[in-house]
Amino acid sequence: MLSLKPFSTEHFAVLSGWFDNERELAQWGGPGFSHPLDASQLTPLLQAGDGDRPERLCWMAEDESSSPVGHVQLVYDWQNGVARIARVVLAPAMRGKGFAAPMLKLVLDKAFSEGAIERVELNVYTWNEPAIRTYAKLGFVREGVRRSSAKVGDERWDTAIMGILRAEWNEVVAAI
Repeated sequence: MLSLKPFSTEHFAVLSGWFDNERELAQWGGPGFSHPLDASQLTPLLQAGDGDRPERLCWMAEDESSSPVGHVQLVYDWQNGVARIARVVLAPAMRGKGFAAPMLKLVLDKAFSEGAIERVELNVYTWNEPAIRTYAKLGFVREGVRRSSAKVGDERWDTAIMGILRAEWNEVVAAI
């Protein structure tokens, strides 16, 4: 069973160690981060979590032994009732072991526990088929593609947009 723990400065070194190169870091955080990931890049993420209506919340997912399994963020657009799942990553040793869906389910539960949130969306690179399958399994619908939307090194990556509405999530939860 997984749980979400608020992301803190104590997690910086663990998260940073999950990215061996610029490409892996860009897959997680977009082309705006530089390798190696450090406290100067992570501290603003924590600061965005302040206040009654935070701009962003960040978590580390932990297993029963409190070992870090993954990291995930939720960005809020309170005015429009939208939350965006962002910066999802599993620890390298935990990939392919079925942790992604339970971690994301916890985040979706948190998002939709806010009465103001009607929609949760995310962006995923179109070549990341394992992530796309996981999102679809949770009820996300592919809504479009932003072609050539990210430049990583000499490559151009397309980004798929996926979303799920509150009523759709309620159907998924009822079926589980």
